[in-house]
Amino acid sequence: MKKYLLFTILLIYPVLSHASEFLQQSEFDIVQSEIRYSLMNNKTASQKFQDTDSDEISYSGGTDSEGNNRYKSPGKAFLMSILIPGWGQHYTGGSTIKSLAFFGTEVASWVFYFKLHNDADDLTTVFEQFNDEHWIESRYDSMLAWTYPDRDTDPGLYPELSHHLPDTKTQQYYEMTGKYDQFSWGWNDAVLLSDNTTYEDYNSIDSFPRVNTPATVPYSANRFKYETMRNDANNKYDQARKMIYVSMLNRMISAFEAMIAAKKSNRNRNDSSLLSSLSAEVSYRSYYVRRDTPFFNLSMKF
Repeated sequence: MKKYLLFTILLIYPVLSHASEFLQQSEFDIVQSEIRYSLMNNKTASQKFQDTDSDEISYSGGTDSEGNNRYKSPGKAFLMSILIPGWGQHYTGGSTIKSLAFFGTEVASWVFYFKLHNDADDLTTVFEQFNDEHWIESRYDSMLAWTYPDRDTDPGLYPELSHHLPDTKTQQYYEMTGKYDQFSWGWNDAVLLSDNTTYEDYNSIDSFPRVNTPATVPYSANRFKYETMRNDANNKYDQARKMIYVSMLNRMISAFEAMIAAKKSNRNRNDSSLLSSLSAEVSYRSYYVRRDTPFFNLSMKF
């Protein structure tokens, strides 16, 4: 309370001082004011505005000759580091090593992302070529025609036929042909281990057994190799996706750290009290009267 009372007195004193001078003008002061008024009548409005006498009392957040100790906006620091990790640390004047660490982590995460994603694309191309060579759709169609001739009229009788191939070789096409047992007879090395029968041993008369138990699912070395290849590609995609999570986490940590650093910097300023955001100016001007008029301007910086 004493602090703000002292501040109020400091602000009012210049006004009272100038008001006292105005009330106790000598004849010389009056003549001087009249001369000034006469001269100002011959000036433009902009020139008149500049022709003032003023005393300024400034309490704005000061800086030294090096430009240090400036007010740092926590919100601005947060947004800067969200956009580019480490930028907010540079803005708040934090450690250069810390700024480079956040920025370097961001760059590394995207470098690894593109590297892993490209590796996954290459592995995908390889397993799709392998599928094209070893999984034969006509074999699968023959198995359906011979073993499930009435599948379209009463599909509920065959729950093992839960999937349908798309018309084109999409990602689903390559996934289903290796993942689900109903497509196992399409592999060119499929063999029923219970009696070592192969695709060539079946026909429209002696049809395939229903693929609805482990014993009736044919074994295919190519199918398991294919699934391993597809799994390797998916793992690469997962690793690439994790790099995006690393980038997001790095940005959030950098943003909050920069915001906290900005708040800490503002608390450590020498003039971090309420007075640091205030600026007061006391002046007297002669615009359109023959006597000086006192003015008082008070502003606050947010």
